[in-house]
Amino acid sequence: MKIHDLTQIAIGAALLASIGSIAIPIGPVPITLQMLGIMTVASILGAKKGGLAVVVYLLLGLIGLPVLSGSGGLAPFVGPTVGYLLAFPIVAFLIGWSSERHRSFPALIGYNVLFGLGLVYLLGSLGLQAVFGMTFIDALKVNIPFIIGDLIKAVLAAAIAYKLSTNPQMRKTLAS
Repeated sequence: MKIHDLTQIAIGAALLASIGSIAIPIGPVPITLQMLGIMTVASILGAKKGGLAVVVYLLLGLIGLPVLSGSGGLAPFVGPTVGYLLAFPIVAFLIGWSSERHRSFPALIGYNVLFGLGLVYLLGSLGLQAVFGMTFIDALKVNIPFIIGDLIKAVLAAAIAYKLSTNPQMRKTLAS
């Protein structure tokens, strides 16, 4: 991996850390901009670099930096957000991999909705089920208040990634 690649990964992780620390607590899972950042970074950087940016971001949280909805350390990884956090690098890889193959605006929205919402809600609900002993359906219902906001984030992330990826200077920067 080249220095250029490492720099892109670091910038992606820094972006995630800066917006991931913003949280509005509404229950066991807060409203955050994490998914907007993850979908955008993965769509722009691709599978490998986007996935690694998310892993670096999660490691920053794990070592105690307050980047995971305003908290850090081990607690977010053993609490109600565990499933969501574990989904993040998988989702970043899948969105990045898909966007490397087809980067139209509608396709990016589709990847963001399928993986960024669908898979995150699925794994997040499994985490809630494990932590709270809820039924899967009850855990899945916890996601309902987030759907509209997350759909807006999916479209916004696709728009940002599409606009940047069609910019000749940005394409040159990402390719080198």
